[in-house]
Amino acid sequence: MEKLLGPDVVMVTVGGGSAGAGPGAGAKRRKYYCTYNDNWCAQHPEYRPWLRKVDASTAQCLLCHQAFSIKYEGRRAVAGHADCSRHKEAVKNRGRPPPVPPAPAPRQGEAQEDQATAAELAEIYRGVSQHLSYSSLDCGGQPAARRGPELLPEPEAEEPSSCPPLPPRPASCGRTKAASLTENVLAPCARELLAAGLRRAGYFSLSADAANRGARNYFPLVVRYFDRERGLGHGLLDCYGGGKEEEEEDAERAGEALASRLADILRQNRLEPAGVSAYMTDVPAAQAAKHGAAGRRLGGPTLLQVSCRCRLLHDCLRLGLKELSVDVEWLVLKVCGELASSSSTGAERTQPALRGFCAFLALDYKELLRRAPVRWLSLLPALAQVAQNWEALRHHFRAAGEGACAGPVWRAFGGAEALPLCHAHFARHLMGAFQAALSRLEWPEATCAELERALGALLAKLQKRREDGFYGAAAQALLPGLPAAERHRFEEEAGAALDRCVGFLRQRYRFESSVFARMAALSLDRDVRWAEVEALARELGLGLDLDRLYDDYCALHRVRAEAAAQERRVDQRWVEVFKRLPEEESGQLFKLVAFVLSVPVSNGYCERVCSLMTRLWSKERNRLSEGLVKAELQVQLNFGMSCADFYQYVRNSPELLKAARSQLKYRFKKKGVAIKDSPQQQGAQS
Repeated sequence: MEKLLGPDVVMVTVGGGSAGAGPGAGAKRRKYYCTYNDNWCAQHPEYRPWLRKVDASTAQCLLCHQAFSIKYEGRRAVAGHADCSRHKEAVKNRGRPPPVPPAPAPRQGEAQEDQATAAELAEIYRGVSQHLSYSSLDCGGQPAARRGPELLPEPEAEEPSSCPPLPPRPASCGRTKAASLTENVLAPCARELLAAGLRRAGYFSLSADAANRGARNYFPLVVRYFDRERGLGHGLLDCYGGGKEEEEEDAERAGEALASRLADILRQNRLEPAGVSAYMTDVPAAQAAKHGAAGRRLGGPTLLQVSCRCRLLHDCLRLGLKELSVDVEWLVLKVCGELASSSSTGAERTQPALRGFCAFLALDYKELLRRAPVRWLSLLPALAQVAQNWEALRHHFRAAGEGACAGPVWRAFGGAEALPLCHAHFARHLMGAFQAALSRLEWPEATCAELERALGALLAKLQKRREDGFYGAAAQALLPGLPAAERHRFEEEAGAALDRCVGFLRQRYRFESSVFARMAALSLDRDVRWAEVEALARELGLGLDLDRLYDDYCALHRVRAEAAAQERRVDQRWVEVFKRLPEEESGQLFKLVAFVLSVPVSNGYCERVCSLMTRLWSKERNRLSEGLVKAELQVQLNFGMSCADFYQYVRNSPELLKAARSQLKYRFKKKGVAIKDSPQQQGAQS
C-alpha cells in the first residue's frame, strides 16, 4: 500500500503473509521514499538551467550528462550533485565550445599492416581475374614461419617491376580466407562501385541471358551506362537462378514475378526503376513472352524493349540461304562427321589420306573446323576451309566410294559438276558481308547511334549485289564453265536468297522510321540539326526542358568538330564534348546522351558473362557455391583495373582495409549479424 505524506515523501507498506505462516510472518513494515518535486526549480532558480526530471525517483543533470537517484535523499541528493567538483567544472565551462579531441597517435606498425592487407587483396584479385583456384593460395600466401625459411630465398638483386611491392611481413592468405574476402569484402565493394556509377549516370539499361548448369537456370543481370568522364561502362549487377521446372504457363503472371524480382534487385542497390532506359533479353521463344511482360511492368513510359540486332542478322542470313538447293550447314556438318570417325583407328586412316591428297594437289592442309551451333554465322570459318580444300575432299570421298559416304556428301563431291562448289562460294561470300556488319554490332562499345548506319550499309550491299548480279568473285569465276541450265538455276537461287534477305531486313527493322534512325544524329559524324534533337527528345519522352536543351545544343556546335576529329568511338567523342562544356551548359544534353548511349545494340556482353560463368564452374572447380561464383564475376567485371592499380586503390581505402581485417568476413563467425550491418558493407561504400 502506498500513501503520500508530503510533496517529497511517499510511504510504502511492505510485508504480510498467509494465515498459516509462522510467528511474525504477517507483520507489515513501512518504508519511506523520496520523489521528484516539480517545484524545486521554482524554489531554487540555480537548478533551473541544468536539472530535469527522468521519472519519480530519478533526476538528470544536463551539464554533466548524468542521471542520479533521489529515491533515498530527495533534494539533498540534488544539492550534493550541485556541490561536486565535476558539476562545478561543467558550470564554469558552460557556453564555451567543446575542446577538439587530439588526433589519435598512429599505431605502431599500422602502415605495415595496411600494406600487408593490401597485398593480400591484390593477390586475391589477381587470382580471381585469372580464374585461379583458391587452393593455389595455400602454399603461395602462407607466412614464412609455416613454410620454412628455405622455401623463401632472398632475391639476388632488386629489379624494377610493375607488380606491387612486397610488404615488410609476409602476407597470410589461405583458401578459406581468400574465399571469404572475395565473397564478403571485394564483391560488395565492386557492386557498390557499379551502383555509384549508375546513380551518377542517371540512366542505365538491363540485359539478361540464360545460362544452364544441371537442373537450374542462371540469369546474369548486366547493366550498361554512360559516364561523363570515362564513356561507356558495363558491369554485373546481380545473378539470380531458378529451377528449369519452375515454368509458369501464364506469361503475364510469370512476368509480374520477374518484374518484382528485378525491382527488388534495384532497390537493394539503391537504384530507381525510373532510371532503366532499356530492357534486353536474348532467351528462347518459350520465355520471350515472360520477359516481355516483365519489361512492361518494370519501367515507365520511357523504357525501351529492344532485341538483339545480332540475332536479327543471324536469322536473316539463315532464312536467305534456305533458297539454295544445297544446304551448306548440313554439308559442313556431314563433312566434319565423315572425317572425324568415332573410332581412333578410323581417324588415324582418314587424316593421313586427306593430307596425302592435299600434298598431291599442292594444297596447304588444314584441319577442318567444327561449327559452333550457338550462332549461325560461326559456320563461316568452317565453310571457308571446306571451300578451300574442295578438290582434296572430292578426291578423298571418291576414293572412299559412295557406300562409305553420306548422301549429301556424295551428291556434293561424288560428281564432276561444279554447281555445289558455286553454292559454297556464294554462301561464303554472303556470310562475309553479314560478318562485317556483325563485327561492328558485337563490339562492346557499339552504340544505337551507329545502328542505322551499319544496317543501312548492309542493306545497300545486298541490293547492289542483286542489281548487278554479283555473287562473289569465286562463284563468278566458276559460272562460265557450268552448263546453261545449271548457270540459270544458280542465278535464280542466289537472286532469291538476296531478295529474301532484303525483305527480311525491311520487315524486321523499320528503316528511316525507327527511333534508332533519329538516334543516329548523336553519332557526331556530321553537324547536328535542332529539328533532329527536338524530335528525338519528344519521342523518348524524358521530360527535358527544351529551352535549356536548345542552349546546350548551341554550345555543342562550338566543340563538335574538334571532338569528332580526335576520337573515332562515339562515346569518347561525347566525353571530349563534355570535357569542353561545363555541367551548367550541358545538363539537359547529358541526360539525352546518357539515355541514348545506355541502350544496348546486342547481347554480346551478357553472353560473355555466361561464358565466364561456364569457365569458372569447370570440372576442376565444380564445388564452388553460387554466391562465390557471382562474387568472382562481380569482382572481375566491375572493378576493371590492373593488379597494380587495384593495389593502389586498396591502399587508399581505409574502410576496405578495415573490413578485410575484420573477423566478420567469415560466415561461421557472423553469428546472425546481417551483411548490410557489417563493416564489409561500410568498406564497400568507400
